[in-house]
Amino acid sequence: MSIASEHIDRLLPQTQCRQCGYQGCSPYAQALSRGEAAINLCTPGGITVIRDLAQLLNVPVLPPADPLKSEQPKAIAVIDESECIGCTACIKACPVDAILGATKQMHTVITSECSGCELCIAPCPVDCIRMQPVHDHWLPQARLVADNQQDERFAAAAQANKRFQHRTARLQRLQHLKKQQQHAYQQKATITATPATAKSAANINPAALIAKAMAKAQTQQLQRRVPDNQDSFQQQQIAKAQEQASYRRAMRDFQYGNEQQKADALEWLRLHKQQRESQQ
Repeated sequence: MSIASEHIDRLLPQTQCRQCGYQGCSPYAQALSRGEAAINLCTPGGITVIRDLAQLLNVPVLPPADPLKSEQPKAIAVIDESECIGCTACIKACPVDAILGATKQMHTVITSECSGCELCIAPCPVDCIRMQPVHDHWLPQARLVADNQQDERFAAAAQANKRFQHRTARLQRLQHLKKQQQHAYQQKATITATPATAKSAANINPAALIAKAMAKAQTQQLQRRVPDNQDSFQQQQIAKAQEQASYRRAMRDFQYGNEQQKADALEWLRLHKQQRESQQ
């Protein structure tokens, strides 16, 4: 007899990290309920969650699928604010809304709400996010242990799931609002259309409209054009940020990567050094 996915989901840490290969804790729980997934894929949960899942599903205990990762201490994301370019990529990736910031503004992590999922690292174009180890056994740190629930593990999972549900609801509201605005715009366009305007629209020459639009765009482009020296300065700043990101990535791969990554990083650092020396 299959176990309901809701019972399985309660045992998971709710970090929504996707390290199990599924798009969150609930999809992983559904796969477990159908017997389509192994019980040892939850890296944040480690052996504790594996044992609970084994007991619930009446299956043998398995070693963690990624033992090295599961043995590492818990860590939260930290943004190097001096390198942040305000692209908002990390904000969109965070499943628990634990990152504050705005477009072209410095971002920062709400450390007490970070679940340590690491989903914000890969999208960062300048590699300015790192994971900082903490002493906690379970994240987020904002967990509140209730009187009838003395296990900080389930308190942390409840806090992470609450943040995740709030974010999901917020995105759904924004999507619904967007559809409403699009529908209102379409209705307004339909109401304002009259037989006379429809007849005149039928007589419009598409080629003339295209030529007019192109001429208008060229005029606006000329009006908005910035001095060449400003364009050059912006390109230099972008190139500098990309170079710094590549250097940090190479240093990280050289220290923590596999053999191939270390070799590639060493070659990049060697070429980078030669290039810098030739410019001096």
